[in-house]
Amino acid sequence: MFDWVDKHKRWIQLGLLILIVPSFAFFGVNYYFDQGGDRAAVAKVAGTSISPQEFENALRERQDQLRQMMKDKVDPSVLDSNEVRNAVINGLVEKRALLSHALRSGMVVPDPQVQKIIAEIPYFKDDATGKFSAQRYAQVLKSQGMTPVMFEERVRQDLRISQSRDSVSGSTVVPDAVVARLGRIREQRRELSAFVLSPDQYLSKVSTTDEEAKKFYDANQKDFRIPERVRVEYVTLSADSVAKSVVVPNEEIEEFYRKNEAQYRTNEERRASHILIATPKDATAAVKADARKRAEQLLADVRKAPGTFADAAKKNSQDPGSAASGGDLGFFSRGAMAKSFDEAVFAMAVGELRGPIETPYGFHIIRLDEIKAGQATPLDRVRGDIAGEIRKPRLAKAFSDAAETFSDAVFSQSDSLKPVADSLKLEMKTSDWITRDGGGDPQLTKPELLGKIFSEESIKQKRNTPAVEVAPNTLIAARVVDHRPANVLPFGDVKSDVIQKLQMDKATRVAQDEGKALLEGLRKGQSTEVAWGAPFEVSLQAPGQLQVEAARDVFSVPSSSLPAYVGAAVAKGRYVVYRVSKITDAPAMTAAQKEDLRKQLRELAAQQQFDAYLQAVKAIAEVSVDTAKVEKKGTP
Repeated sequence: MFDWVDKHKRWIQLGLLILIVPSFAFFGVNYYFDQGGDRAAVAKVAGTSISPQEFENALRERQDQLRQMMKDKVDPSVLDSNEVRNAVINGLVEKRALLSHALRSGMVVPDPQVQKIIAEIPYFKDDATGKFSAQRYAQVLKSQGMTPVMFEERVRQDLRISQSRDSVSGSTVVPDAVVARLGRIREQRRELSAFVLSPDQYLSKVSTTDEEAKKFYDANQKDFRIPERVRVEYVTLSADSVAKSVVVPNEEIEEFYRKNEAQYRTNEERRASHILIATPKDATAAVKADARKRAEQLLADVRKAPGTFADAAKKNSQDPGSAASGGDLGFFSRGAMAKSFDEAVFAMAVGELRGPIETPYGFHIIRLDEIKAGQATPLDRVRGDIAGEIRKPRLAKAFSDAAETFSDAVFSQSDSLKPVADSLKLEMKTSDWITRDGGGDPQLTKPELLGKIFSEESIKQKRNTPAVEVAPNTLIAARVVDHRPANVLPFGDVKSDVIQKLQMDKATRVAQDEGKALLEGLRKGQSTEVAWGAPFEVSLQAPGQLQVEAARDVFSVPSSSLPAYVGAAVAKGRYVVYRVSKITDAPAMTAAQKEDLRKQLRELAAQQQFDAYLQAVKAIAEVSVDTAKVEKKGTP
C-alpha cells in the first residue's frame, strides 16, 4: 500500500494543496450522512444530493481560478456561461460517483497512509527546519475553517479515488509492434501542393434578385427578430461600499492584543529523534517482551557511543517516516505525539537519551535534540489581523444598517434612485441593452432581478425595483430608463445583408462544385491545367498548412499510387485540392524516442480506459442532474 503512495504522492499532494486554499467546498464528512432526497438538489448521485450551495461554492472557485489564469482579462459573461457551469457540475458528479464506487468496493485507506501524505505536504512544514509542524498544520486548517478530522477525511477520500483510478489504468501495456508502426506513421513526411477555390472568385458570376432576398427574409423571420430589451439605471450596495466607514482606532487594536496575548504566543516546541521497535496492536506479552528487550539493547549500545544514534536509527528503526533521516522527527509542540512519548520528551534535557518508552506503536528510544522556546508574536505583525477581527462584526452591522436604509429608500422614493445614491454615497450606473435573458453586467443577469426589471410596474410606471440580493452582501436596485418591445427588423434595414449572404451562399456552392469536378478529373487522369501552389512538407507531428478536413485522406494515400489527389470543403466556403507528390519514410527511432512514444500511448490508453470506467461508475450511481438549476436561460 505504501509503495502505491510513494508512486503517486506528488500529484496527490499537489491536489491537496489546491484544496487547502479555497474553503471545504465540494463535500466532506457530511457526505457519508447525506442520504436524503433533497428537493432543492442540483444533482443526485448514488442516493446522495449535491446542494445548490455546494454547486455555487464550486462554481465560484472555478471562476476565481479562471480569473487568475487569464489575469482578469476575461469576459464576465464567459465566467458564468453554461459551458463553465456544466463543467463544474460534471466535476462534482464524477468525483461523488467515484468516491461512492470506491466505498462500495471496500477500498480501505489506513491512518498511517493518510498521515504519511499529510506529513509530506510542503504547506504544513516549518520554514526553518523543512519538517512537518503540527502547530502550522492546525493553524492552516483553522484559517480555512476546517478541523483536522475534516481535512484528513478529505485526504482519505482523494486517496480512495486515486487508488480506484490506478486499479483501472495503472497496468496499461503498449506492444512494441504498435510503437514501431505508429512511430513510422507519425514521422513520415509527405510533399503536397495545394489549389484553393474560393467563393470570392465566383461572386461576380452569381446574382440575387430582390424577390429572392424577400423570400428568404419572409421564411427566416426569427433570424431578424430583436427581443424585448431595456436600459436601466442601477445602484449597487456591497460590503465594500460601507467598508470605508468602519475604522478601528489603534488604541482598540492594542487593547485587543493585550487581552488576547496568549493567542499570539507560539508554544514551546521540541525537536527529537527516535528509534522505534514496532509491535502490532494485538501483540502478545511475549512479542512485547522481545521488542522491549531489543529496544533496551539498542539503548545500551547508543549510550556507549552516542554518535552512532543516527546510524542505529537508519538500520533498526521501524518508523518508515523517520528512519531514513536518522530518526529525526523535527519540531513538534506538546500534545502532538502519543501521551507517553510526549511526556518523556517534554521532561528531558537537550542531548538526553530515554527509553524504552512504550506507545501503541511499540517501544521507542528517544533523544532530545533541541528546544525552541515559545515566544510572543509582535503586535506589528498581527495588527492587520486584529483590525480585521474587530472590524468584521462592525462591518456586518454597518452593512445591515445600510441595507435597511437602501431597501427603504428605493421603495419609499420609487421614482428615482438618486436620493439613495446620494444618501449612501453610491455610484449610479447606466446599463447597455438588457433582454429577459440578461446581457452586459453579469450582476444584472440574476433571474430574480431580471424578473423585477421586466415587471409591468418597472416598465410602464418606471418605478425602482425592490432591492435584490445578487450575491452575498451585494444588493442592487434598478430603474428602467428606456424600453423597446420585441420586433422584427424591417426588410429595408436588412436587405443588403440578406443579398450579400445569398450571394456568398451561391458562390460557395459553385466553388464546391467546381472543386469536386476538378478533383474527379485529376483522379481520372484528365489533362487539366492547375496553378498549384509551392510544394510543402507535412507530417502528423507537423501538419503545417494542411487543412484538418483533408488530413485523414492525405495521410491515407499509399506510396504506390503517386501522384495522388485529395479534396475537401474547408472553412469560409473554400474547397481545397491537394496533390500528394512524394512520401518520405521516417528514419528508425532511437531507444529514447521509442520509450517516449510508448509513454504517450500508455497515457492515452490509460485515459481511455479510465473514461470508460468513469462512464460505467456514473451509470451504476444513477446520476440525475437538474439542468434548470445549473444552466442560465439564454446563456451560451
